[in-house]
Amino acid sequence: MIKLMKLELQRINLRPYYISSAVFGIILLAFTYFAAYTAQVQQETQFMTYANIFRLTSVISIILFGVLSATMYAKLITEEYSGKRLALLFSYPVSRKKIFIAKVLVVFFFIFISMLLSAGISMIVFSVTESFAPIVTDTMSVHLLAEEFKMTAVSITAISAIGLLSLEFGFIKKSIPMTIISAFVLSGIYGNVSVGAFEDPVITCLVLGISLASIIVILLILLNIINHMEVE
Repeated sequence: MIKLMKLELQRINLRPYYISSAVFGIILLAFTYFAAYTAQVQQETQFMTYANIFRLTSVISIILFGVLSATMYAKLITEEYSGKRLALLFSYPVSRKKIFIAKVLVVFFFIFISMLLSAGISMIVFSVTESFAPIVTDTMSVHLLAEEFKMTAVSITAISAIGLLSLEFGFIKKSIPMTIISAFVLSGIYGNVSVGAFEDPVITCLVLGISLASIIVILLILLNIINHMEVE
């Protein structure tokens, strides 16, 4: 499996996705400062705490990386399994399922690492500047950082579900635009739900459970479809 993933990484051009991830990191950092500053100026008490600012930033990261995840799936899977490369893919002396799983894992790990770096660097830079030039009249704590870690875990799981759900819609319709459009819609839905999830442990567990169940079911459905596909 690792060998297949390495072959995929050698074959695809990741540069656009590196650039997108870097831009998203800048957007997250800028948004964090914007939310913090606006809350103080407008006296929006709801967002005058680090916890709520980080929650809002996590929602934005779900939307951004959810769409990026779907875009990568559209390029690596939807396009290839509905185009001329299908015959070549099925001619490999390797299980169809293994090839598909390798592609999914490449996208998952890329998004996982990219989001951790983007969100992590954004939070670290903001936290450091707040230590000597605070905008928010609140206090950083270990508990807050632990909550941020939990939000990141929920966000990554949600992003994985968004990407795969979008892939399923686009794969069945053999449409890249359908994959991208689905990602925008699902990201918006997940983003709204996550606002409440980050505040309520019960909703957090529900979001995680539904997301994980969706990931497993979708993978099984797509693997079954691919296993029975015929070259046209």
